[in-house]
Parts: sequence; C-alpha cells; structure tokens
Amino acid sequence: MSLLTDALDRVLNWFEENDDLDFAHFESLQPGLKYEEIEEKVTDLLPFRLPKEVYELYQWGNGAWIGEEIYARFFDDYVFLSLESALKIYCNLTAIDQEDDPCVVVIKSNFNMQWFPIFENINGGGYYVVVLNEIQRKTTPVLEISFEEIDDDPYIIFPTLTKMILSEAECYEAGVYSNEFYDEAKYIRSKYQETPIKIWRT
Repeated sequence: MSLLTDALDRVLNWFEENDDLDFAHFESLQPGLKYEEIEEKVTDLLPFRLPKEVYELYQWGNGAWIGEEIYARFFDDYVFLSLESALKIYCNLTAIDQEDDPCVVVIKSNFNMQWFPIFENINGGGYYVVVLNEIQRKTTPVLEISFEEIDDDPYIIFPTLTKMILSEAECYEAGVYSNEFYDEAKYIRSKYQETPIKIWRT
C-alpha cells in the first residue's frame, strides 16, 4: 500500500469512528473509480496528463456525492470534488464565454490550463489544484488558487499530494477538527510543507 492510500484510509477510518463533525461524514464520499474509468473520463477533455497521484486519489474515492458537498468537506472549508465535478469546473474555468461578466472574465483569463481543481472552497473562494503536464508525472505540487488573488502567482501549499493528505490524516488523528486546535494544524502542516513556501511559475 502506498503512503497516499494509507493516509487516505487513515482519514476514512477517522470518519467511520467519529461522527461528531457536522462537515465531514463518511456517507458523503463516493466509492473510487477504476483506472479505466478515469482514463475514459479525462482523455478527451484534458489537454494534458493528470499525475499518477491523482489517479490513485480517484481510485480510492470519487469525491463528494452531488448535493452532499456541505457535509463532505475534507478539511477546513474545502470539499473533495468528484472527478466529474472537477472536469466540469476545469472546462468552465478554461473557456471564456461571451455572456461571462467582467469579474468572471478576469478569473478565467488568469486561470492556467495546467491547473486542475480537486478541492473546492465551499464558500466560493477558490480551489486547491494539482498541476497537469504534457508527460504524466508521478507526483504533483498542490497549489492554492484564491479568486481574491487571482492576478498573483499561486503558492505551492504542499510539494506533493501525498504530503498534503499525510498532514490532514495527522490533523484528524490529533483532534484538530473535533477540538478546534487550529494552531496545532499549522504546526502539523508545516512538517509536510517546504520552507519557505514557494511560488509556482510555469
């Protein structure tokens, strides 16, 4: 078992054993997809390749059920998007339509084709995205895309998706969310982040 799948299982086990959070329910998570199902969904829609870590993530679980997003926040205010939802959002953010209002045009014109959203801020503030490449990579950095700072280059929040999930597994097990130990969350996450946090550039 890989470190990523093991960390995801730790989070899932925590969900199964604890039902005291109103924002994270085991029942709100869809079962994973087969590798072939992922390939079929992404091949014609994406101009670049998803990293292997993202394939592993979606083989483990396919994000929140539609309509269950408010109960399926994976951490803080971020919901784990189903692959179908992520693809729909990606296609929407990378295509400017004539009817788009000026604010939406600014967001879309600054959204990079290499960014693929996998976690969405439930309040509409932005996404955590992974990076697509012409050649499939094993790992991917995780970037924070904030609509309030869409003109700026995003920060690499975690150097790999695996390290991000490892930090969240440790946060759950340390009682960060059930006891609101948010200062401890910063400490735990810092162990998995690069210091200083770098800016991502193409």
